[in-house]
Amino acid sequence: GGKHREDRCFPPECQRRERSNSLDQERDERGIGMEVYHISQSLQLGDTLTPDYEKLYQLAEPFLQGLERGLDCFTAMVLQGKYLYAVMSRSGLRYWADYAKYATEAVFEFVRRREFPQSYSRLGCAYFFDSEACCRNHFEMDYGEDPEEGAKVGLFQVELEDPAPQYRDMSVYDLAYEAMSQRQDVEEGFRQARRYFQGGQTESPMWEILSDKPARVVKKLEL
Repeated sequence: GGKHREDRCFPPECQRRERSNSLDQERDERGIGMEVYHISQSLQLGDTLTPDYEKLYQLAEPFLQGLERGLDCFTAMVLQGKYLYAVMSRSGLRYWADYAKYATEAVFEFVRRREFPQSYSRLGCAYFFDSEACCRNHFEMDYGEDPEEGAKVGLFQVELEDPAPQYRDMSVYDLAYEAMSQRQDVEEGFRQARRYFQGGQTESPMWEILSDKPARVVKKLEL
């Protein structure tokens, strides 16, 4: 759910190899009120986190519309996005110009709507980790080399009110992103999207918890 990193290396506690592919078996044993961990730039102690990814959806929506019109239209948009990414990177707008991220999110949402409607939408949920160690590890990967940006971010323990949160391997998403950004390989993007929503995992999985249910901040962690 955070920034993309190609050099992911996760500690063993973040690699849950026994996760079932069945959504019915993904219910956390702790049930409603489970304690999870979240990275945010805006949360404060006591806040209720309600998913609101309007900006992300707005940037992914044009790619979704392209997919609705066919793969040729979508592929043309991806190539155009690649050009605009190069132009905007020169102007310091690289983050919002990351066409591969929004194209990948569109592919995932397109597949989810048609083949896995019971799954949470990445465009309408929040992302959590099930341990403090995994949350800190992800923070270090995203901000360890950029302390200025890292200083704007907080790590939080939250209470998630969801009887059936869904676990997905973030590394599968990364494979789709790499296929889109490096090769504009739409077919591979679709393959990894199906793998992601089926609950598939890589050899070194990094599990993220998806939920669109409210979560209350109970503790801010020291960095």
